[in-house]
Amino acid sequence: MRKLYIPLLIIDLLFFSCSKDDNPVTSNVNSDYTKILTADSGGTKFELYSKSGSMLWVGYNDIGFRVYVDGVEQKSGYVKYKPVMYHTVGRGHGTPVKEVFTYDNNAGLFTGYASYIMLSDTTSHWYGDYSFNDTRIVNHAGFNVAPGTGSQMRIWLTDTTLYHMTLVKPLDAVTGLNDIKCMLHKTYDQFTYYEVDSAEMFIKPWMTTHGHGSSSNVNPAWQNHGMYQGKANFTMAGQWFLYDSIKVNGQFITPNPIPYFVFDVR
Repeated sequence: MRKLYIPLLIIDLLFFSCSKDDNPVTSNVNSDYTKILTADSGGTKFELYSKSGSMLWVGYNDIGFRVYVDGVEQKSGYVKYKPVMYHTVGRGHGTPVKEVFTYDNNAGLFTGYASYIMLSDTTSHWYGDYSFNDTRIVNHAGFNVAPGTGSQMRIWLTDTTLYHMTLVKPLDAVTGLNDIKCMLHKTYDQFTYYEVDSAEMFIKPWMTTHGHGSSSNVNPAWQNHGMYQGKANFTMAGQWFLYDSIKVNGQFITPNPIPYFVFDVR
């Protein structure tokens, strides 16, 4: 079995201007998004926005970018964003992120997502590399990631592949049918993450304290870009475990015990 790990290494970084913005309102950006930070260098400026709140959180984040080149806002082309965490002692690693961000007229941004694996602390720091059309680049712009309420991610290793399953919704489950959305990624080196499309998922809600499951569940089906959507029926308040067995190319990739999300249903 090939092991994936983070060996020890001390890394010094040269980083560019990056700041958190106090004013979140920008006229042509959808009001659902909040400006988080600005990174700029050499006449190229990236503004990072989040639809997931006023900060970047551990777990899934809907994000977007506003781009300026020599003071002119860009509304075509594409953005690439590579967040990397460096440890004071230790090798860096990446995180699941959309490969290419394209412009969304409704949002007024180049939109996509990032699923941050870890929070920032005194020994672990996030930096982002930003590029517009692969020609205008800002590298090593630092940012923070905070703990996210309700965020969940499950990670497991097969013989050759590290899989990441990230909960998108619900972050706050209620009694009855809940829309379930999750993302599935894989990586071979912990830097580049690939969306896993066309997997088969089989969910099983289970309430341990009462020893029962539920009916009327809908197995998550692939939508696009590694996203899967279904429904889970939590028939009463309390703690529920949502198990998810996953097949890729007809073979189960999930280990035993099966990965699960935990919900405190109200």
